[in-house]
Amino acid sequence: MKISQLTFLGFYLNGAQGSSKYDYLTIEKVKEELEKGNVFQFLQKELGSDIDTSVLSDEEKTVLNTEWLDISQAIDEGRKMSVDNGGLCLLVAYIFESIQRLNRDQK
Repeated sequence: MKISQLTFLGFYLNGAQGSSKYDYLTIEKVKEELEKGNVFQFLQKELGSDIDTSVLSDEEKTVLNTEWLDISQAIDEGRKMSVDNGGLCLLVAYIFESIQRLNRDQK
């Protein structure tokens, strides 16, 4: 996976969050969808044309869902990521973590 793919996705999620149309998407709901293994299908359904995930293959989406689920189970997002509200904010924080991991692994 490339950093450019993650930042592309992050821009869409950040824009969607900034629109205030998706304030109802809670941290708990996003974590629930991660546990089901379908966070990207969920995002497409909820955000519609406000997101474009075509930059990721189905395999990459599965890898990210798994990685983000692992993060969600290991990290206190409020304390470690400064995210206390907003499911989309949480996903942007997970993207940052994924970028850090990619950068770490490339050294």
